[in-house]
Amino acid sequence: MAAMLYATDSPAGRILAHLQRHGEATVKELEQVLQVSTTAVREHLTHLQARDLVANKLVRRGPGRPHQAFFLTPAAQELFPKQYDTLINVLLREIAERDGRDQLQLILDAVAVRLAEDYGAQISGAELSERLLTLRNVLESRGIPTEVQDSGAGFALFACPYLEVANEHASVCSMERRMLEQLLGTRLQINHSMREGHRSCHFTIIDEGKDVQLQAQRPEGKPLN
Repeated sequence: MAAMLYATDSPAGRILAHLQRHGEATVKELEQVLQVSTTAVREHLTHLQARDLVANKLVRRGPGRPHQAFFLTPAAQELFPKQYDTLINVLLREIAERDGRDQLQLILDAVAVRLAEDYGAQISGAELSERLLTLRNVLESRGIPTEVQDSGAGFALFACPYLEVANEHASVCSMERRMLEQLLGTRLQINHSMREGHRSCHFTIIDEGKDVQLQAQRPEGKPLN
């Protein structure tokens, strides 16, 4: 769970776990959970608030003055386990078994279009070199380290947001390539990928002036000979 940042038995980890389970808590309630002083609880809460993991609000419980109640922020929710990869793998497997792999590819092609639309407003530039640089900036802002070759002939992504899914479904690599092609306005070839055990996914820009046929290239997700 929140072990990504804190051990589950640490004070901060226990506060996060308690708030996840109970929704909110006062300082007095957290004192009882941690068996520490008010000052110690407030120090831990201050630390968690500084990291945007905990927020507070005024609540009224019966007569008397309202109390400060603390709760998890959306950023803290991201620390807890998610099973998105498992769910997506099962969904793709079910589609392939029910409707066939051709239908699955059509669906992934449509997903590529939607993803390109989401990114598209952030990609600008009349020249391909300009679009490459804005693409790099957008991807890096989303936590995907990206390197564009000085020659402009290709680029590499050093993280894959879909790696666990792509490991089971190579067609996800094709989806990503199609999405990037739409954003850049040019055809791409995947030279190698993290799915194959490389440290990056490397894309080469296909020169439209050359007689290059995509069908003659190796299938996505297959290792180079």
